Amino acid sequence: MTLDTEKDTKLIAPTIVYGGPTKRFFVSMLTRDIELNDAILDLVDNCVDGAIRQSKIVLDQEKPYKNFKTSISMSATQFTISDNCGGIEADFIDDAFSLGRPNIKKDGDLPTIGMYGIGMKRAIFKIGSSAIIQSNSKDGFFEVSYSDDWLNPENMEWNLPIKKTEKKEIDDGVIIIIDRVKPDIGRDFEQDRFINRLKGELSEHFGYLIEKGFQIEVNGQLLEPIVLSLFNSNTSEEEDIQAFDFETKIDDVSIKVTIGFFRGLVKEQEIDEEVISPRTVDTAGISVICNDRVILIGDKTIKTGWGDGGVPNYHPQFRAIAGLIVFSSKNAEKLPISTTKRGLDVGSEIYLKARSAASEGLKIFTGFTNKWKGIEDETVHYFRPAYKTEAKTAINLARNSGSPVRGMPPDTKKYVPNLPSPKNTNDRKRISFLKDSDSIKLVSQHLFGDDNQSPATIGSECFDRILNEVEIK
Repeated sequence: MTLDTEKDTKLIAPTIVYGGPTKRFFVSMLTRDIELNDAILDLVDNCVDGAIRQSKIVLDQEKPYKNFKTSISMSATQFTISDNCGGIEADFIDDAFSLGRPNIKKDGDLPTIGMYGIGMKRAIFKIGSSAIIQSNSKDGFFEVSYSDDWLNPENMEWNLPIKKTEKKEIDDGVIIIIDRVKPDIGRDFEQDRFINRLKGELSEHFGYLIEKGFQIEVNGQLLEPIVLSLFNSNTSEEEDIQAFDFETKIDDVSIKVTIGFFRGLVKEQEIDEEVISPRTVDTAGISVICNDRVILIGDKTIKTGWGDGGVPNYHPQFRAIAGLIVFSSKNAEKLPISTTKRGLDVGSEIYLKARSAASEGLKIFTGFTNKWKGIEDETVHYFRPAYKTEAKTAINLARNSGSPVRGMPPDTKKYVPNLPSPKNTNDRKRISFLKDSDSIKLVSQHLFGDDNQSPATIGSECFDRILNEVEIK
């Protein structure tokens, strides 16, 4: 029996296939997984991580980021981000430009959040078709260029040319110049609406860093921090408005959960208005923070405990409730975040522990809201003795006055507020219905000689008049 030589050779030859990446995946496909705003936030995250490496920042200092700054400028044709955060040191150059970080342990015990090694590159690929990165550090100055030819998805050349010189007499830091902005991105950069939204997101996501001294400038404007403050009485009297507070440490990750009211209870009229015209900007909901970076803002879904385990689904009547889930660790790998640094690993054990505490806090404040439904005005005097307190750092009820939690690590403490209840059984029921605006104005004019009365006032007056007629009969 003879074998077909050519066929036989194919069968016995080594079967080795290429298992590496393609340029198209990184340049064209990976960029689809991230929004433009998030790509820019990733670049700012890198600046912050640089500051931490530079100064070995201790997070519990009052102003640990003082004198560190990031400046962003953008136009239809060019995007530039620069910082004075120490530059890229020689030991980090390979990691900075490889597509994927080979050594996630390199930061040692520093509280950074970068661990996947794709943020800077993906942002550059997202925004433009050529770029220059310049770095000045204690090790010297270097420049790396991404040419349009290198960024061609068909080009399988991976090496990048690097030019090195002696350290320059300028601030130690990094400058990224994307000198050929993609046309669709350039159109966004020309829109005031996009710029204003970006400024707001930067102020929220990095608000706690800005409070600690870090400066962020966009097109020449220095941003102010946006952080959460909650009502929290400074007395220990029963029935004060105070926050729910929980602290623990699991596997080198410190966890803090604080839930409370950021405003007085929502009244019936406001609920009706929210149903008719939902707000686009709202402080309500639960935000998640990892190493001072806000990963999720004002969430009102099952991710943070709403609508699960006895907690009701979010509803406009709960618009006074807000809170924080805070994770802090010197080991970024243990934080429950995704590659975009704006997504969460909600299935991780450490996140589920924190979410469970958030659910407990939400039950307390949704329960309070339900008890006082329809008589919200009677709660006003409870809020008066309380004052607004920055939730992340200034509310330390668990640490100072909390109780141990069974089944949790020894240092775990929890503070459960004793919120006031209505003194008398509330036998009042809410009446709610929708009518068209013209009809409401017509009835308002008839009742009050004025067509601008609120729907709640009109509805109450209609009911009172009919009730009076019934009682007279």
